[in-house]
Amino acid sequence: MAFDSHWLQQLERPAPYQPGAAFWTDPHIAAELLKAHLQPDTDAASYQPETITAICRHLQARLAWTESNTIVDLGCGPGLYCYQLAKRGIAVTGIDQSENSLRYAQDLCKGINANFRHASYLKPFGESCFDAAMMVSQDDGVLSPTQRQNLLGNIHHSLKADGSFVMDVSASAAYAKRQEGNASIWHVEASGLWQPHPYVLLHTAYFYPEMSALCDLYAVLDETATIYRIWQTFFSPESITTALEAAGFKVESIWSDLTGTPWQSASPVLGVLCRKA
Repeated sequence: MAFDSHWLQQLERPAPYQPGAAFWTDPHIAAELLKAHLQPDTDAASYQPETITAICRHLQARLAWTESNTIVDLGCGPGLYCYQLAKRGIAVTGIDQSENSLRYAQDLCKGINANFRHASYLKPFGESCFDAAMMVSQDDGVLSPTQRQNLLGNIHHSLKADGSFVMDVSASAAYAKRQEGNASIWHVEASGLWQPHPYVLLHTAYFYPEMSALCDLYAVLDETATIYRIWQTFFSPESITTALEAAGFKVESIWSDLTGTPWQSASPVLGVLCRKA
């Protein structure tokens, strides 16, 4: 393959939240991500099964969810949380962009009170129709500030009066940890997450301390070169509270995760419960 100046420029430090090639909807990557979601011994995509169960148990108890409640799971993936909650009789709607994951979710949740939509949560998904919204696995941080503002507006619009919203985000301690262990890598794969055939993978991370954000840049080289930029923004209790209050929410609880572990500043994850103000 030819290495022209345009391709080499794609490896340079990107502008804040500059997008790369489509990641979440690529058919091969989506199939590989589904496999990762279903791996029971890793948190790489979904949390491990015992953590998912603990999260659902904690949220149901904390928010007193019953069969009369309606909940939307944003970025529901293969429906693992929808399944846990719908088994308890709660009416759940899952929204995701991956048709592959949604097919799995629909099969998993047959016969229980769960339905699924193939859609982007960056577009409106309801008006005053849900008692609660949830977003798990730190997905909020991959969005640009404009996208996050749009998402929070959609959530606020979809909730009934005094409706609740729970999510987890990457915490400031995780940003510091990534800086400490940062190193560029390259290696050859016979097949893997990025392609079903042999490829070379280059990876480096660019840090943006003024925004508490980083960009994982992946260059996948086979007959062509494809550049993926995956962003993550990191939050403190103060910064996530400010963002949520600006979107019309009132923060009720900050935890170290969505199982309700008390907040500690060394936690890599920050769980938050807020309500529509």
